[in-house]
Amino acid sequence: MSAEQRETAGAGGAQRVPVPAVSAWAPLSHKIYRALWIALLATNIGAWMQAVGAAWLMVELDASPTIIALVQTATFLPVVLVGVIAGALADLVDRRRLLLATQIAGLAVAAALAIVTAAGFMTPAVLLAFTFALGVCTAFNGPAYQAIQPELVPARELKQALTLGGANINLGRAIGPAVGGALIAAVGAWLVFGLNAAAYLGSVVVLWRWRRAPDEDVGPPEHFAGAIRAGVRYALFSRMLQGVLVRSFVFGLASSALLSLLPVYASRALHTGSGGLGLLYAGIGVGAVVMAALLPRLRARLSDDRVFAVGSVLVGLALVAYAATPVLAAALAASFLAGLGWLCCLSTLSVASQDALPSWVRARGLAFCLTSLSAGVALGAILWGLLASAEGVRAAYAWAAAALVVTLVLALRWRFDAIARLDLTPSPLASPETRLVGDEHAGSPAFVLVSYEVRPECEDDFLRALRLVGRVRRRNGATDWSFYRDAERTDRFIETFVLPTWDEHVRQHQRLTVTDAAVLDRVNEYLKPGTSFRAEHYVQPPEPPLELWPR
Repeated sequence: MSAEQRETAGAGGAQRVPVPAVSAWAPLSHKIYRALWIALLATNIGAWMQAVGAAWLMVELDASPTIIALVQTATFLPVVLVGVIAGALADLVDRRRLLLATQIAGLAVAAALAIVTAAGFMTPAVLLAFTFALGVCTAFNGPAYQAIQPELVPARELKQALTLGGANINLGRAIGPAVGGALIAAVGAWLVFGLNAAAYLGSVVVLWRWRRAPDEDVGPPEHFAGAIRAGVRYALFSRMLQGVLVRSFVFGLASSALLSLLPVYASRALHTGSGGLGLLYAGIGVGAVVMAALLPRLRARLSDDRVFAVGSVLVGLALVAYAATPVLAAALAASFLAGLGWLCCLSTLSVASQDALPSWVRARGLAFCLTSLSAGVALGAILWGLLASAEGVRAAYAWAAAALVVTLVLALRWRFDAIARLDLTPSPLASPETRLVGDEHAGSPAFVLVSYEVRPECEDDFLRALRLVGRVRRRNGATDWSFYRDAERTDRFIETFVLPTWDEHVRQHQRLTVTDAAVLDRVNEYLKPGTSFRAEHYVQPPEPPLELWPR
């Protein structure tokens, strides 16, 4: 059994209780979720109209395959650059207001793009700049929107709510590109850019009217820089989250060829226009929508890892079909297959990222996941674009299909199924020591020393359990952790850890989950009868003023 598996066992996390299958449409019965879902659909239709407009405009501007693929990079690179900042912001401010601000900003950028295009000032560089700006809006929107999902539906419906969110994107992909391709051919790209701007209005109205419940109290308020550091520490010491990050990056890298090269494939391999490109996008969207309806039954029969494997195989087969055929009808069938697999994979990644995160760090953790996936897509778009320029688009698709095999191999090291053993329900530890320190020292560094008297025959087990305790301490706020044996009393051990502020130690107590509490309790099993751990707390005193002329 691995260290992480031992960490997740016990106290409500040892067994997975079977849950009856949830209806594919159950989350839509909740008013706020339904209103936001409909508003998001309008935004996604507009976004996919904008995507096909930008891609085809690059073709009309006679850009190279590498430059055309950079549209995908410009879309996802902002998440890589500001995703963690966006996640920290979403954990510190009211998420409704943040979402409202991102939607208004997206409306303004999309409107400006339409005006510049209609005026005839568009160039590849300008188009990439506008695409990047829209990507920035999406980067700040993503973590906040994903983090509010548990507030909108009951816990048992969360997986399907996330699946419907993925289906929403792909339903937009089914409608937007087909309509956008026709409008581009009839009027021009400026019209689809303008309609994309108008699509933001629905989300603005719904978010303006929504009255969100107050956030849970997790201790003293965090500062922005400290919140980012806390999120990074959590990611560094959560093996479950690390597995999601690695698998997200590799899937994004391998699968990015699918969309980034689609305009090149449509124009140079299939010899079709913007309408044909729109149909290819639409085929992917239709496949994803169909999978959204089938996924609850699939999950009832298969584990999360097997669902992800099925999705990877389907996307790989679609890429092989693209590489093998220059026929539009066959390519449309491959697009449908790609949509089926795409939703399987992205839905599983989304569910795994939610399940691996407690509420206090959810937006920051989701930002890491979005950043990891986006980094893979942004880097992959560049690499596949360069390969398509050198070897041709069909050869690039063949290599991308081979790369997807790596996503299956990673399941041998990081399994999504292991996340189900986590119980991240808050289980805050009582903090009577908060009264020990006055407000004037709340921002001072804190040092905690915990002593244990261990039964000699249990020493090895105790030390193994204590190392898992150290992982919990660091994951929840400690910047340094170590342990020592008493040189004079060999049965006595001490654990020490440092926190940047006393307030951070108070937050550390509030951040404990049921799984964390089980890890802490396990140490007590190895102590001498009649003894318990003893904790001592210290704060760093302020330095006295420096005397320039000491006596």
